[in-house]
Amino acid sequence: MIHYLRALAAKLRGLFIDRRAEQELDDEIETHLRLLAERYVRQGMPEAEAARAARRQFGNITLLKEAQHDMRGIRLIDTLFQDLRYASRVLRKNPGFTFVAALTLALSIGANSAIFSVINAVLLRSLPYREPDRLVLVSYYQPNGERDEASGADFLDWRDQAKSFEQIAAYTFDTADLTGNGDAERLNAGMVSAGLFAALGVAPALGRDFIKEEDTYGGPHVVILSDGLWRRRFGGDPQVIGRAITLGGQSRTVVGIMSGGFRFPGEPDLWLPLALNAAQELSRQGNVLLSVLARLKPGVAPEAARADLSVILERQRQAFPNKYSGVQVRLIGLSESLVGDVRLSLLVIFGAVAFVLLIACANVANLLLARSVARQREMAIRAAVGAGRLRLVRQLLTESLLLSLLGGGAGLLAAKWLIKLLVAASPDGIARIEETSVDGRVLGFTSLVVLLASLIAGALPALHASKTDVNETLKLQSGAGSGRGQARRALPALMIAELALALVLLIGAGLMVKSFLRLMAVPKGFDPDAVLTLSLRPSVSNYPPGSPQRVAYFQESLDRVRYLPGIQSASLASALPLAGPTLMMRIQIEGRPPYEPGKAPLIYLNAISPEYFQTISLEMRDGRSFTSQDGAEAPKVVIINETLARNLFPNENPIGHRLLMGRAPRTIVGVVGDTCNRGLDLAVNPEIYMPLMQNPGYVSNLVVRASHNQNNPTSLSSLAAAIRNQVRAINQNEPVNQIVTMDERLSNSVAWRRFQMLLLGIFAGLALVIAAVGIYGVISYAVSQRTQEIGVRMALGAQASDVLRMVVWRGMSLALVGVALGLAAAFAMTRVMKNLLFNVSATDPLTFAFVASLLVCVALIASFIPARRATKVDPLQALRHE
Repeated sequence: MIHYLRALAAKLRGLFIDRRAEQELDDEIETHLRLLAERYVRQGMPEAEAARAARRQFGNITLLKEAQHDMRGIRLIDTLFQDLRYASRVLRKNPGFTFVAALTLALSIGANSAIFSVINAVLLRSLPYREPDRLVLVSYYQPNGERDEASGADFLDWRDQAKSFEQIAAYTFDTADLTGNGDAERLNAGMVSAGLFAALGVAPALGRDFIKEEDTYGGPHVVILSDGLWRRRFGGDPQVIGRAITLGGQSRTVVGIMSGGFRFPGEPDLWLPLALNAAQELSRQGNVLLSVLARLKPGVAPEAARADLSVILERQRQAFPNKYSGVQVRLIGLSESLVGDVRLSLLVIFGAVAFVLLIACANVANLLLARSVARQREMAIRAAVGAGRLRLVRQLLTESLLLSLLGGGAGLLAAKWLIKLLVAASPDGIARIEETSVDGRVLGFTSLVVLLASLIAGALPALHASKTDVNETLKLQSGAGSGRGQARRALPALMIAELALALVLLIGAGLMVKSFLRLMAVPKGFDPDAVLTLSLRPSVSNYPPGSPQRVAYFQESLDRVRYLPGIQSASLASALPLAGPTLMMRIQIEGRPPYEPGKAPLIYLNAISPEYFQTISLEMRDGRSFTSQDGAEAPKVVIINETLARNLFPNENPIGHRLLMGRAPRTIVGVVGDTCNRGLDLAVNPEIYMPLMQNPGYVSNLVVRASHNQNNPTSLSSLAAAIRNQVRAINQNEPVNQIVTMDERLSNSVAWRRFQMLLLGIFAGLALVIAAVGIYGVISYAVSQRTQEIGVRMALGAQASDVLRMVVWRGMSLALVGVALGLAAAFAMTRVMKNLLFNVSATDPLTFAFVASLLVCVALIASFIPARRATKVDPLQALRHE
C-alpha cells in the first residue's frame, strides 16, 4: 500500500509541477550563486571558498524551493501523501485498535448507507414517467377524511368537463384466468382506460397502446402483456403480438408488451381496456369504482385544478344531492400517494441510524483521545523539530480519515448485504423498494458520511494532541503527563454524549415495542388459529354473476370441503376479517324519521353461510344465528355487530327492529361480537351479516377451521393441498388461488409496524452495545491513568471495597448525567413519532423509566468490570510504575 501511495503521490506531484517554471527557478538560483562567487573571487578568495561563501550567504536552497512550491500548492500534495503513509504505518502497528475502530464505523456507516438507499429509492428518486411532478390522483373524500374512489360517472364528467388537465385516465384492478397455454393461471389485471400510458409518458416496448375504439363498451377484445408474463408463459417470443390468447374464457388479441421495469398500477401481469358502459355510468346506475390519474396542463397549479373540479362537483350536487352531499374534491401528487404513510416511518428510521453513527463517532473519538495521551511525547518531539500546530492537527485528522475510509469501504460492502436483507424482509405495499440499490447518489452520501465521521471522530483528539506543552512533556519520563488533565475532561464528556444519544434511541425503540404489543393485544373478535381461507372467484364467462351455475359452484365447493378429514367446520363469506369491505350500503331504520340526504350511516355488508360464526369462533351476544331455514323464500333477516347495535340502538334491544336496505326491509334476529374488519389499528366499523341463501351473488371466500390436532404447519399444508384439489376438481379450467391461513392474514396486517419495530430495535441494540463499550473504555482508561493513585490509597489502608466503590461511582455519576440529558432530549424528540404509535403516548412515563433503568444497569456492569480489576492492583508495583 505504501508503494502504491508513493507512486500515486509522484504522479500527482508531476501533474502539479510546471517543468519549465521549475527549470527557470533552478537557473535563477544558479545565476545568483555564480554572481556571488565571482564577487568573492574578485575580493581575493579562492574559487572553492568563494563558492561555499556564496551558498552560505544565499541561504537554504531546499527551503527556498519548498516556499516557492507552497505558493503554488505543490508541497501540500507531498505532505498529504506523507501523512497518509505515516498514518497507514501507525494503524498497522496497532491492529487491535484499528480493527475495533474501523468495525465500529463500518457498522454505523453501513447501516446509514443501507437505509439511505431505501429512502433514495422510495422517496428521493423521481418516478420513471415523463414530468412526474405534473401527475396527480383525483378523488372525492368524505367529511370524516376518508377517501372515496371515483365512480365511472365521476371519471366521465371530469374527462369531458375539466379544463385543467392535459390528459386524464382511470384504472382499477381485477383478475383474469389465462387458459389454453399450459396450466390455468389466475393473473392480476390492470383495467385501464385508453390514454393512461400516454398520461404517464410511457409506451409498450413491443406493439402498441390501446386505442380509443378498444376502450368502448363491447369494443374489440385486446390485451397488453407485462414483460414478466411474456417471458414466463410465452418464452419472450415477439411473434406473440397479434396472436389470440384465452382470458376468462374469452379470446383476446395481444397488441403490446410493456417494458420490464413498468409495474403501474400495482404489479399487474397484464392490462385490459376499462371499456366503461358510458350510458349506464352517466345515468348513475353503474357501480364501478375507479382510481383517476390526471396530468396537469403546463403552468396549472393543483389549487387551480381543484377549483375547476369543484365547479363540476357543484353541478353534480345539484343534479344528485343524495350522492354528493358533503363530499369534497382532493388532488394528491402521484409520488406522494405511492409513498403514503411510509415517509414518516423511513425518516424516523433514518434518524435512528444517524444517532448510531454519532454514537459510533463518539466512541472512536474516545479511542483516539485515549491514544493521543499515550502519544504526547511523539507530538512534543515533532513540535520541537519545527512542526506547527496546524501540521500536527492535519496529521491526526489524516489518521482519522484513513480509519473512516477503512470503515466506509467495509460499511459499503455491508450496506449491499443489508439492502438485500431489507428488501427481502420488507412488507408488501412499499412502492419501489425493490429498486433499492447502490447508485451514484448513495456513493456520494457514503463519501459524505465518511468525511463527516472522520471530522467528528478526529477533531477533538487532534486539537487535544496539538496543545502539547513541549517543555513539560519532554521533561516527563513517560511523556504523557501534559495531556492527562485535558483528556480526563474530554473523555467523560464524550461518554455522556454517547449515553444521551443511546437513551433517545432506546426510548424510541421501547415506544415502538410497547405500541406493537398493545396492537397485538387488541381484541380481534375471532380466533385465527387453524383457520384457512380461499378466495373463490370463478370466471364470469363460465359462471355469470347471480346465475344458478355460480351459486351451485360455491355450494359444491363448500360441500366437497366440509367433509374432508381434519375439517372441523367450513363456511362461505363475502368478506373476511382484516380485509375490509367488499360491499357497503347506507341504511334507514323502519319507524324512524329518515336521515337527511347523505347522512345515513354507511354500513359494511357480509353475506355468510350459517356455519360462518362457528368457523371463525365469533360469539353471539344476543338473539340467534342463521339456519338452513333462512332461505331465499323466507323472511329477510340480518345479524348486526355490537358496534352497529351500540350506535343505532344505544338504549334498547335491537332484536326485532327492521332495517330498510334496498327494496325490502330486513329484520334483526341477532347481535354478534365485533371483529377487526379493517385492521387491528383501525376502529371497528358497523357491520351487517346477511344469509348467503338470500344474497347468493355476493360470496367470494371459503373459510375452513381445521380440527385441533391439525394445528401445525405440516398438517395445515397438507390440508390446504386437499382443499385445493377438491375445489379444482369441480372445473379443471378454473384456477384456484393460494390458500392463506388467518394467522398469515393477521401477520400481514401488522407487517409494516413489525418491520419498523424490528429495525428500530436492532439499531437501538447496536447503540446500546457501542455505548456500553464506550463506558467500559472510559473507565478502563481512568483506572490505568490512576494506577499510582490507587496503589497509594491501598498502601495507606484503603480496602478493595473502597476502591471498587470509587471507580464504580465514577462511571455511574457520568451515566446518570448522560441519562438525565437523554431523558430531556427524548421528551422533546419522541413527539415526532406520535403518529407511528398505537395507544401509547410519545412521552410514556413507564417506557422512559424502564429504558433509563436499563441503561443505568448496563452502565453499572460496564463500570464494574474495570473497577474490579482496579481492586487487584499491587500497591508495590503501582508505586514503582512511575
